[in-house]
Amino acid sequence: MEKKNYIITLGFIIVLIFFGVWFLTILKTTPTEKAQPTPAEEIQMEPVAEHEPEPAPEPVAEVEPTVEAAPEPVTEVEPTVEAAPEPPSTVEVMPADFDIVPLEDRDCTKCHPYAVKDINERGGLHQSLGCSECHMEHPPLGKDPIPTCEMCHDPGDAAHYNIKNCNACHYPHYPTEMKFGEIDVAACLSCHPDQGKEMKAKPSEHAGLNCTECHMVHREWAECADCHTPHAEEMTHADCLACHKPHSPKAVNYADGIPPHSPKAVNYADGIPNNYCASCHEDVGNALASSKKAHSEMSCIECHESEHMAITQCDGCHDADLHGASMHERYPLCLDCHNNPHALAE
Repeated sequence: MEKKNYIITLGFIIVLIFFGVWFLTILKTTPTEKAQPTPAEEIQMEPVAEHEPEPAPEPVAEVEPTVEAAPEPVTEVEPTVEAAPEPPSTVEVMPADFDIVPLEDRDCTKCHPYAVKDINERGGLHQSLGCSECHMEHPPLGKDPIPTCEMCHDPGDAAHYNIKNCNACHYPHYPTEMKFGEIDVAACLSCHPDQGKEMKAKPSEHAGLNCTECHMVHREWAECADCHTPHAEEMTHADCLACHKPHSPKAVNYADGIPPHSPKAVNYADGIPNNYCASCHEDVGNALASSKKAHSEMSCIECHESEHMAITQCDGCHDADLHGASMHERYPLCLDCHNNPHALAE
């Protein structure tokens, strides 16, 4: 309605302008007729008559209504935006109406490339499994994408499978590369029972420690010198293990009558240098080193063979009748005369 009124008003204004121009033309032409104007004057007036109608191009009014009508389509877009939340209802109905294509291992690689890479390179026995053999569900359709160890490792098959909190040691994508947290000794002994029996049979300070204090990473161990001062500066970890067993380093052999305060039962390896023994038995080592007798040229383990505190008897090396039968009858004990095997008397 406003547009119609606007057009009528604009047309009325144009008519008034045209009428005014016409009226002015009459007023100008009336006196000139009376004065009989010269041809020159007539020529001057003709252009005025031709240029006066120029206001006619003002049909600008026809363009303006088009500009005002442009915003109208905006109201038609709003209902489409409000309808966007509808798709969730379609997803819920989909399992009932369509067959879902199962995921394949190559689909898992697209979103989980590092997990697949870990299994392929470090997965151990898990490397032979497909992703979907453990991860049988995937969101949003599945609620339990993470499997439990009991799915494959039945607690009835092994004592180790009864240990709780598997993830404290094992990461499923590389299960054999274990870094121990706070785990109970029973978890270790469930796979390493022999070491447990050894520590129980020959108790020591090591038996009172948690396994993870020496074994921070699976199949790795601390060196003896990390906690103990070596007998000699040049000793290596391998030298320590030549005599000492880590799981029974200070074992007491009660069956043989060795008292609890006695030195540890150590099994010797071949080639142990005398200075390793002398670091604990300094007096004996000095006496042997200063002796001029043949014993000074021997190694400690030739007489103290195999086990610490073991003593080889003289007749183990020397003839029992070395000094004659009568001498041995009179002095049955060699040390009655020779005093000290480490510094033999004349």
